[in-house]
Amino acid sequence: MTPMPWRRILIATLVAGVLMQAATALLWMNPLTKRIILTPEFGQSQKLINVWRLWEPLPRITQQPSVPMMAGFLGFTLLHALVYLRLAPLLPGRGWVGKGLCLAVGIWIFQYGYFEFFAPFNQYHEPLPLIAYELCLQGIMAVVEGLAIARILGPATPWPPAC
Repeated sequence: MTPMPWRRILIATLVAGVLMQAATALLWMNPLTKRIILTPEFGQSQKLINVWRLWEPLPRITQQPSVPMMAGFLGFTLLHALVYLRLAPLLPGRGWVGKGLCLAVGIWIFQYGYFEFFAPFNQYHEPLPLIAYELCLQGIMAVVEGLAIARILGPATPWPPAC
């Protein structure tokens, strides 16, 4: 049985995690996105605005630096790397780019899509155009993460090996 390539997995996790968090900061913390998402100007629900700006305790991610959130995102990135190792041979595409984009679609649907449906749409009554905007931003984050994982781990390095 082939041993798990822990060194590559940890490198992929750290690189992809840092790149994804940098993309997140650039996409979500800029003045335009804050204006679109956190003001009533574009139809945002007051409930969501209150959660992010008024009601204590504010979300953990607003604390700087947000160590618990950064650690949690790294944990998800590790899980994504492990899933990639197992599924890479089954993903469409011949090289790391195609397989990384497929991983990104999976991350986008199963992580971000579920979140947007359950929390902003369901709990905060966020309008659909704003959810679509957020899903676009999260799609970019997923692509950054998926491509970084695939580039470092390669196009088809399954673990554990098939029986």
